Amino acid sequence: MADDVKIIVDLKEIEALTKRYPEASLTARRGRLQEALLLLEREIKRLTPEGAGPIHLRDTIFQKLEMRGESAWGLIGTPAVYGAPVEYGTRAHFPPIKPILFWVEKKLGLMGKEAKSAAFCIARAISRRGTKGQHMFGKGFEMNEARVIGILERIPEDIVKAVMA
Repeated sequence: MADDVKIIVDLKEIEALTKRYPEASLTARRGRLQEALLLLEREIKRLTPEGAGPIHLRDTIFQKLEMRGESAWGLIGTPAVYGAPVEYGTRAHFPPIKPILFWVEKKLGLMGKEAKSAAFCIARAISRRGTKGQHMFGKGFEMNEARVIGILERIPEDIVKAVMA
């Protein structure tokens, strides 16, 4: 996606705990960040409109966890070229008919000339108005920010539990 959305949690206790218990810290941070990423991935997919297939945009959404030294970060995105237009919407443009025709056949059950006519009408409407953004990534982050922060705030507790075990 074109824009980065970041949720940053400042946990002062982690620095001291990481210096003292680096392995427990790494395990706790990896586990809680993975939990947060999986939550966000699920919620973003839930908000993503379903196309006609065979591969839906929601099937291309993924999450990735990266650990570099003491830094940890996660990525949620899609490699699909139409991910950004679905997220943000588009200006007026005349889109290709073939994907719309496929959608009309699968979703509306129309075939032949009737399907081509409906697909052309949809394309013409897009050429006049553009498309409205669905904001599934933006809404997914916004709706779940407090939950993600809550998950990440449990990292110090996890480090202490691992050391005490």
